[in-house]
Amino acid sequence: MVTVHHLNEQEQLVSTAPADLVGVRLEERLPPTDPVAYHGRPGKLSKWWSATTGGHVVCGSLRRRRVALELDFDPDIAWIGGEPVELRWQGARGKRRLRPDFMVRTVDGARHAVVVEPDKCGPQWREDLEVLHGVAAAACWRVSVRRVPEGVRLENLELAGDYRQPVTVPDGEQAALEAAFDRERPIREAVEASGLSSALATDLAYRLVWQRRLVIHWDRPLGPWALARLAGDAA
Repeated sequence: MVTVHHLNEQEQLVSTAPADLVGVRLEERLPPTDPVAYHGRPGKLSKWWSATTGGHVVCGSLRRRRVALELDFDPDIAWIGGEPVELRWQGARGKRRLRPDFMVRTVDGARHAVVVEPDKCGPQWREDLEVLHGVAAAACWRVSVRRVPEGVRLENLELAGDYRQPVTVPDGEQAALEAAFDRERPIREAVEASGLSSALATDLAYRLVWQRRLVIHWDRPLGPWALARLAGDAA
């Protein structure tokens, strides 16, 4: 039998059957105990300030932090919680525990247990996934397996993510820059065409990339030379 350990609304640690978790907003709760490094290995415990929630998301490693960045960029996700639940069960080789790396809620209200795919997927990983899928079915969750972003995509996400904090921008300045992206062109060229100061307009362009108001080529490095255009729904 699998039990789910989490904090209740009074922030008390409780143990619950999976079927009793239907509709419970676990994604909005803190981890049941202090987080540990990814898979128990040495790692840097950190938090990700989330533009989605306006608060910090617990991350047990830099790998998880990179996945949190990608989740934060996903417009279909309305809330992100770091490690808010722990599954416990008796495995073939003794007692087992699993903490899904994240619990997220989508804009349509669906809940996903998000796990980061390990470097090597062995028998333990397969058992973990089997147990998680069983719990998810009973709790009306979905299971999402995420790979850690890497390469050019990660570099672009990290650059755009530096501009995720809310900042008040005069409507006229944003309109002027967006008008310059009425066709695909290098960011530097659009910045010059906007009539705004170069530094202000360049920062604003990266902010619009994070907000998905500007479309870029994610397989190419983001920078002043990168091609971008106004997104269709922002035009």
